[in-house]
Amino acid sequence: MSFEKVVLSQVAKVLKTENQAKFEFGTLFVSAPERDARRVFSMLCKEYNFKVSPSKVAENEFAYDFIA
Repeated sequence: MSFEKVVLSQVAKVLKTENQAKFEFGTLFVSAPERDARRVFSMLCKEYNFKVSPSKVAENEFAYDFIA
Protein backbone atom coordinates (compact mmCIF):
# COMPACT_ATOMS: atom_id res chain seq x y z
CA MET A 1 0.00 0.00 0.00
CA SER A 2 1.36 3.44 -0.86
CA PHE A 3 2.26 6.01 1.79
CA GLU A 4 -0.65 8.27 0.80
CA LYS A 5 -3.20 5.45 1.01
CA VAL A 6 -1.91 4.43 4.44
CA VAL A 7 -2.14 8.01 5.74
CA LEU A 8 -5.63 8.52 4.29
CA SER A 9 -6.77 5.30 5.95
CA GLN A 10 -5.35 6.43 9.30
CA VAL A 11 -7.03 9.84 8.99
CA ALA A 12 -10.37 8.21 8.11
CA LYS A 13 -10.15 6.17 11.33
CA VAL A 14 -9.57 9.31 13.41
CA LEU A 15 -12.35 11.27 11.72
CA LYS A 16 -14.64 8.22 11.54
CA THR A 17 -15.48 9.11 7.95
CA GLU A 18 -13.85 9.07 4.54
CA ASN A 19 -13.53 11.74 1.84
CA GLN A 20 -12.56 14.50 4.27
CA ALA A 21 -8.89 14.19 3.42
CA LYS A 22 -6.85 14.24 0.23
CA PHE A 23 -3.29 14.63 -0.95
CA GLU A 24 -2.24 17.34 -3.40
CA PHE A 25 1.41 17.69 -4.42
CA GLY A 26 2.52 15.74 -1.34
CA THR A 27 0.54 17.81 1.16
CA LEU A 28 -2.32 16.28 3.13
CA PHE A 29 -5.44 18.46 3.25
CA VAL A 30 -8.16 17.75 5.80
CA SER A 31 -11.62 19.32 5.89
CA ALA A 32 -12.74 19.13 9.50
CA PRO A 33 -13.45 21.28 12.56
CA GLU A 34 -10.34 22.41 14.45
CA ARG A 35 -10.91 19.92 17.26
CA ASP A 36 -10.83 17.01 14.80
CA ALA A 37 -7.87 18.52 12.94
CA ARG A 38 -5.94 18.58 16.21
CA ARG A 39 -6.71 14.89 16.75
CA VAL A 40 -5.45 14.15 13.23
CA PHE A 41 -2.26 16.11 13.95
CA SER A 42 -1.74 14.24 17.22
CA MET A 43 -2.11 10.89 15.47
CA LEU A 44 0.25 11.91 12.66
CA CYS A 45 2.87 13.07 15.17
CA LYS A 46 2.74 9.74 16.97
CA GLU A 47 2.87 7.71 13.77
CA TYR A 48 5.57 9.74 12.02
CA ASN A 49 7.83 10.83 14.89
CA PHE A 50 6.71 14.48 14.93
CA LYS A 51 7.85 14.98 11.33
CA VAL A 52 4.63 16.78 10.40
CA SER A 53 4.06 20.50 9.98
CA PRO A 54 0.43 21.72 10.28
CA SER A 55 -1.11 24.84 8.72
CA LYS A 56 -4.58 26.32 8.76
CA VAL A 57 -5.67 26.96 5.18
CA ALA A 58 -9.22 28.22 5.66
CA GLU A 59 -12.18 27.81 7.98
CA ASN A 60 -12.32 24.08 8.73
CA GLU A 61 -9.48 23.22 6.33
CA PHE A 62 -6.01 22.25 7.45
CA ALA A 63 -2.83 21.20 5.64
CA TYR A 64 -0.14 18.83 6.88
CA ASP A 65 3.30 18.66 5.32
CA PHE A 66 5.55 15.69 6.03
CA ILE A 67 9.14 16.65 6.81
CA ALA A 68 12.02 14.35 5.86
